[in-house]
Amino acid sequence: MKHLSMFALVVLLILGSATLESCVQDHLPPTNVQPQLQQLTDSLYQHLNQQLGIEKNKGGLFLQVNSPAGSNLVSTNIESGVQANSHFRIASLSKIFTAAAIMLLEQQGKLNINQFIPAYLPATPAYDILNKDKITIKQLLQHRAGVFDVTNQEIPETVNQPYAKKNYVFYVREDLKQDTHTFTFDELVGVVAQNKLSNFTPGTTFGYSNTGYNLLGKIIEIASGMSYSEFIRTQFLEPLQLTNTYGVWQGTDNRMKDPFINSYLYVPGQPVEATPEDNMSMHVTEGDMVSTPADITRWIELLMTGKAGLTPQTVARMQEMEVADVSHGVYGLGITFNEGLGFGHDGAHLSFVSTLRYNPANKTTVLMVANFIAIGGPPANPNANFLEVAFGVRYTALRAAQIVNR
Repeated sequence: MKHLSMFALVVLLILGSATLESCVQDHLPPTNVQPQLQQLTDSLYQHLNQQLGIEKNKGGLFLQVNSPAGSNLVSTNIESGVQANSHFRIASLSKIFTAAAIMLLEQQGKLNINQFIPAYLPATPAYDILNKDKITIKQLLQHRAGVFDVTNQEIPETVNQPYAKKNYVFYVREDLKQDTHTFTFDELVGVVAQNKLSNFTPGTTFGYSNTGYNLLGKIIEIASGMSYSEFIRTQFLEPLQLTNTYGVWQGTDNRMKDPFINSYLYVPGQPVEATPEDNMSMHVTEGDMVSTPADITRWIELLMTGKAGLTPQTVARMQEMEVADVSHGVYGLGITFNEGLGFGHDGAHLSFVSTLRYNPANKTTVLMVANFIAIGGPPANPNANFLEVAFGVRYTALRAAQIVNR
């Protein structure tokens, strides 16, 4: 698929703004939230359309809000609209499932997140990564392990490999023309191990790493005796009746189930590109999953209220935040937090940008999604278009939460 490497340069900027609350002004309480939420969504679309020039039905927004008063789902500039069972790629919202799986296994006595990872990984060259004896499972969950991120970083030019100075997964898909290649944990982590790559000493700072979550996937498989996908399905999806949510692990399984929401990529100087298909196998554990507005909001509600198999005490541990970086604000065990929005995660993948939060203070869940990504911007800020969409999605999620709770 075209433009993959360009997109990778901006994904790590998602999203995080601890100061978003201060941008909001008070308004009178709405008498009917559905029109208010529709107006809010339309307003963001109109702003983005003015800034980016979005074509009709080729890039819009949808918003799901659940509260004790009921549920509301609205959309704008999406052909045929969005239904509660419309599939979309949830991208890094998938990390919530992985973190919950690790915590469930600890709750079952099958692992200890404070132990070092060699206790739960194969003693093979593929997992002989730098600093492995200093990395705990908890640090992987927190993105504080220093694991080099194969899907989002270029391989250093000092590495003696044909993919040096390139992103490894794009090298395989584009240079080797293996677009439907099925990536595995062994392969992705093996690139890190073979080339002795590391970003920093474990535990010293925050550094977002998809490959760190690949390691968690392997740990889940070793501790449970199941494949990662089987564990997620049998422990969460089936018991919680999340029947429209599923993971993708084969490179050839590149199209979502019907009904699905199409998505679009905007690149300056290029025709708008529909992106209904993609190889998600390199994102297993950290971005591969497909869900629906109804399922994913139900999932975060059940998890955060101790009704998804994890006890309230275990959930409380996931919610313990530490300072992350400028773009993420704070981060706990597979989830983040924003004042006024609550706990959850953000996601971005060709071509969806999403924010999902549950606020225990008012029992409100908000899912805000753009089904398009815009790349580019002025020389001084080449990621401006992407950030315009990303922060617009986050800000609108916060406004929606405030509207339903006035």
